[in-house]
Amino acid sequence: MFIVAVVAAFAVDAVVNAQQAAPAEGRLAFEAATIKLAAPDAVRNRVMPSAPNRMNIPSMSLVWLVYTAYGDGGLNTAMRVTGGPDWANTTAFAVEGVASGNATSRQKRLMLQALLEERFALKVRIEMQNANVLTLVVDRPDGKLGPKVKEWDGTCQRGKPTEEDDPAAPRCFSGYLAGKLSVDGATMFSVAEALSLPQGRQVLGNIVVDHTGLKGRYTMELDYQFAPPRPLFDPGKRPEFADSSLSSAVREQWGLRIVPGQGPFRAVVIENAQMPTPN
Repeated sequence: MFIVAVVAAFAVDAVVNAQQAAPAEGRLAFEAATIKLAAPDAVRNRVMPSAPNRMNIPSMSLVWLVYTAYGDGGLNTAMRVTGGPDWANTTAFAVEGVASGNATSRQKRLMLQALLEERFALKVRIEMQNANVLTLVVDRPDGKLGPKVKEWDGTCQRGKPTEEDDPAAPRCFSGYLAGKLSVDGATMFSVAEALSLPQGRQVLGNIVVDHTGLKGRYTMELDYQFAPPRPLFDPGKRPEFADSSLSSAVREQWGLRIVPGQGPFRAVVIENAQMPTPN
């Protein structure tokens, strides 16, 4: 959802009929889509609210588009994307897609997969790996959570709940804001995913996996001054537990602990990608 990678908005403006380009019969695809280089001042790494049949991404690198398209849930899943050419993590694109009818968030992500494969000649390999990770666990033996956690009441602080087509995805707008992390209508799976995004991962030094055992949905806010995200990095090149203040904030405000452990994560390897060109 968030990364620094912007370039000047040159005229690499291409409109395609993605339904015609769908790689497999019956596969979900946008009816029409536009891909161009992002404007320098465009909102970065956000899927912007839009009509139910539209997807609007003002500025994302190809790496982050892969996170968005292949992530399980609204927050770009706790996974690692590697490979691809250098520009895949440094050049930002604006993407707009229009479906033939209303589509859920999950359906739009599937359409985005088809679009990336067609327009960027994208080929990826997905592997499940077991590795040293950070795990999110309940801190107190009695299971009581912190003061900034409450059970979700079915309403959103911003907007209306989305359809529940992804069981683990937040039902409401969730993400990094100025001086805080906000998750709303979210499972603990999505909370761990949020901490695994670059803002949290560059502080903690590794991805976070949910080991709380909690099955409900929650509204949670974490007051913490996250630095602007740097381009994605290999967590193995950094200490596995680089910061204690974020861990302390999670414990004090959420009643959760972040501890080293073992867990599975999804590795997405970009095997081929080309700069998109006009039709």
